[in-house]
Amino acid sequence: MEQKGKKGLIIAVIVIVLVLVLGFVFLGIRGLFKIFKWLMITLLILAIIGFVVWGVWYLFIRKERFDVTHVNKTRLIESCHRGNTGLLKGLFLSGDKGHSKVFWGKITGWCRITVPTNNIKLKIDEKGDTKPSTVLNKFGDEEIEYIVGTEEQDVFSVSTAGNWFMRLFEEEKVVRVRPDLHDDLVGDVTIDCFSLVLVGDSYFFPNNSMLDVRITDYAILFESKRSIAHEQMKDFKTIVDRASGLDTEHQKRIDEKSIFEVPVSSPVRTSR
Repeated sequence: MEQKGKKGLIIAVIVIVLVLVLGFVFLGIRGLFKIFKWLMITLLILAIIGFVVWGVWYLFIRKERFDVTHVNKTRLIESCHRGNTGLLKGLFLSGDKGHSKVFWGKITGWCRITVPTNNIKLKIDEKGDTKPSTVLNKFGDEEIEYIVGTEEQDVFSVSTAGNWFMRLFEEEKVVRVRPDLHDDLVGDVTIDCFSLVLVGDSYFFPNNSMLDVRITDYAILFESKRSIAHEQMKDFKTIVDRASGLDTEHQKRIDEKSIFEVPVSSPVRTSR
């Protein structure tokens, strides 16, 4: 799809250049200016029509896709902004012995959340070795037994834009880290890691905990399930309100339809 767009753009440029060259050869410099002026007016009219069509589609036709991870990320950013005390400044990474700490971005907010964790239950066998505990599922097969717990997590909303103007168009990054992996929450905050890695398409985690599925994938999956359940409950409430007449706007539309009377033609009398 992207290559087709590039080919179309190249063909359009070649056609425009060819028209300008032919206009210069057959009509001279004045004809060339007339053709150039006509092209500019045509492109301007097409751009205005395209913008109007796009605006109508965006405002009235477009169906908004429910991106659960993006919605959760937006909610976390809002929570971080509301929890920002103004004491936090820059976010740094500690690096290693051969490298000094690195500036990663400006902290715009912070909040602390509790996430669920999924730990494998361990047991000691007859030989004294430690191995995962297993249970029988409903089909009679053995599967690993898990213990569901909770763990605290610090969430930072961070801006990586170079200046205030670029910050207006930036979507802030969300960094999630265990409290024991950073220093005090005053002034500049340093995370004890080499780099921050984007897990999925929404959250950054320290490189030394990105593979800890207990607090990354499992926590994100749990949050997604909860958001989907809440969205379904909102839809269910709308259906119930419409069915019971509590939705005033829907009831008003029904009443307006019932007021409209269909004209009935009178029976035709036949003469004897």
